[in-house]
Amino acid sequence: MRNFEKVAVVGAGAWGTSLSIILAKNVKEVGVWAREPEVIESVEKERLNKLFLPQVKVPENVKFSSNPQEVLENADMIVWVVPIHFLKSTAENFSQFIKPNSIQVNAGKGIEIGSWLRPSQILSSAIPQASSYGSLMGPNIAYEVAQDRYAEAVVALNNHNDSIEAARLFCTPHFKVRASNDVVGVEIGAALKNIVALAAGFCDGMKLGANTKAIVMARGFQEIYRAAASLGAWSDSFIKESAILGDVLTTCMSPDSRNRTTGERLGQGLSVNDAKAALNGRVCAGLETIQICKMFEQNYHLKLPIMQSLCALAEGQISNEQCLEQMLNS
Repeated sequence: MRNFEKVAVVGAGAWGTSLSIILAKNVKEVGVWAREPEVIESVEKERLNKLFLPQVKVPENVKFSSNPQEVLENADMIVWVVPIHFLKSTAENFSQFIKPNSIQVNAGKGIEIGSWLRPSQILSSAIPQASSYGSLMGPNIAYEVAQDRYAEAVVALNNHNDSIEAARLFCTPHFKVRASNDVVGVEIGAALKNIVALAAGFCDGMKLGANTKAIVMARGFQEIYRAAASLGAWSDSFIKESAILGDVLTTCMSPDSRNRTTGERLGQGLSVNDAKAALNGRVCAGLETIQICKMFEQNYHLKLPIMQSLCALAEGQISNEQCLEQMLNS
């Protein structure tokens, strides 16, 4: 068993802050890199991240800073909570401060557009001195986890022993984290479930009812399964790991899900730009990665009607009615 004196979290949004609160229960020191000066100030003065997570006090052994060297130096595990389109540049810039043989855990969602790299692939390229790379996913609404409401997750790394160690660091009596080696299944599930949540929200926006929404969600989960399998994910992970299916369901149903809410606005007739503007600067991961369906179609000849229809809608190629027809009849 490794001794973890310090861990670091890169990203001080609601989820990054929640994970720092969880980790602080098991580790002596937690450093959090924050881009926003007002976040650092509010935590220093009131132990609250008033911008992103005002409901929960931040423990005293969690320190927020804008200095990456201060946050990352001597950290035995780094948790990355960064939008996928910033992950590569951030990891490359911060790599110089990361100690050898540390564990790298991505807690964001998505696939890099164009390169189609998964988060662990981005981190392994940017931080070659680390011991392992992977991701954390689960049905985790940030403020519920921070408030110690029961939740589960799965962490998958390319080193089995490190998966077990990382799971141990995240576990609390109210947050159960299982170790897995299926990095592909976890990362593809985490990325594509956001697109399925857009489809679920789209059904809400069009007021289609529970029956239609349930079919769209079920077909969307089947698409995630087929897409992950085409990349080599373990076939039993989607059955054995309840956190994967749970993450899909939570993102599709929760009123706090940005992806579901954005899909609802699209279903109500808002443009993609207007739906994004309504997020007030927050990121909708589903819209950020929706073009991944083109990669599966071009490289793997895989038909994903739910995702491909939403992509065409987001690009203004079809109407809401055509999108629905294609999702249900393809």
